[in-house]
Amino acid sequence: MQFEREIIATANIEYVKIFFTINPQLLLEQTLNFREVKQSTGSGLGLVPLPAIIEVQSVKRRIATSLLVLAAGAGNASELPFAATRNVPDYTASMIVRNISGEPKEMLRSVVHHKGWTRVESVNGNHTAISYGNYFDNTVLRTTRTGNEDFAWMSIEKTDRSLDLSVKQAKETGETDNQAGEACKWWQLIRTKEEMAPLWFSCLSADGIEVSQKVLFRVGKPMSDTQLVRLDRTAVAESEVSPPKRLFDPWFWLKPLRDYPEPEALVDFEARMVGGWSEVRILRHYPWRSEERREKGGTLKLTIWNELENQGISIISSKDMHDLHAGRAPLDPKRPYNTFQLKTGQVDLKRTGGALGETCAWFNMTPDLADAGRQECLTPDGVPLEINILSGWGHGESYTAVEIKRRPVELKEMIPPSELTDPSSWRFTVGD
Repeated sequence: MQFEREIIATANIEYVKIFFTINPQLLLEQTLNFREVKQSTGSGLGLVPLPAIIEVQSVKRRIATSLLVLAAGAGNASELPFAATRNVPDYTASMIVRNISGEPKEMLRSVVHHKGWTRVESVNGNHTAISYGNYFDNTVLRTTRTGNEDFAWMSIEKTDRSLDLSVKQAKETGETDNQAGEACKWWQLIRTKEEMAPLWFSCLSADGIEVSQKVLFRVGKPMSDTQLVRLDRTAVAESEVSPPKRLFDPWFWLKPLRDYPEPEALVDFEARMVGGWSEVRILRHYPWRSEERREKGGTLKLTIWNELENQGISIISSKDMHDLHAGRAPLDPKRPYNTFQLKTGQVDLKRTGGALGETCAWFNMTPDLADAGRQECLTPDGVPLEINILSGWGHGESYTAVEIKRRPVELKEMIPPSELTDPSSWRFTVGD
């Protein structure tokens, strides 16, 4: 499709699969400006928390489109080096990434590997993208730093299933190469059967170390390549592939960025709501809010956010996946949409509803989105009695309140249980 081709050409994304979906975390979607995202990551959209939203302005409406981004050189876990065997020795490598069809033209890439765990850093000016993970565990933690600033965003993904970003098949091409004195054999990585998908290749040394990558457009034109500068087979300490401990501390992400007013019109409350296939527990202490959804199949989806900032934590936990996304940054006036909630406004729908003997007024919380959205029936003091999750492409849901408690709520009540943020649940060890 033309839109997909334009995105690939514009952003130098190695492969972008457009699919229409609803974020399972109560429509936890991100409304992002495409150019700003590309500039902020320094390497296209490869580090945007997923799924993300690109809003495309058409003649009469915006189309909310989710993107699954597959970065060049990704393994089973995106950004990690490909490996054909678990028996890869400890090593450190310095590389240069060249974007032949996009910006930046060159980036520095360092790889540190120890007993299956890897840390990858890509540097573009004062912006550093960092990934920690285990290729064969299909586990990856992504984060970024700018200059001397502390971390402002993190994503952790782990799944037991084969995802679209995984390597479905790998096969030797029969071609050989030499990178900085290291002989290697080229492998083609099959990620998808999509006709638009580029061609991925990885060059492995005799002992299984990835020393080069290249990505080609389907027609064979080079898109990007990664070339080895230096490789050292040396003992690597576990601490060198361990993410900082504070990334797993909920208070690191949820600590208030400033003082906030406590408007009398928006009372603290706890609400329990029931839908057709899940139940939701909502807590609010303005501007803080949490929504915990438990599905009949056992999946838990928890989101805590600050309505006045781009700040919050979202978690999905089930028997076959465990994902966490976290961020802490002021709300951008140019993009006044909170990353952790689907709300682009509040338009009165001029109709009423009710539950538990109370009446409420219906509002469209996503007036700028087409084919998806969220409507809430709110009491005068802002308590939802009914919620409709709308989807033109997937499974929507309607909730009705079965219990409402107007009571003081503290932020500490919203902190996720420790088992949901414990680094050992992803098999990470942590450093300082």
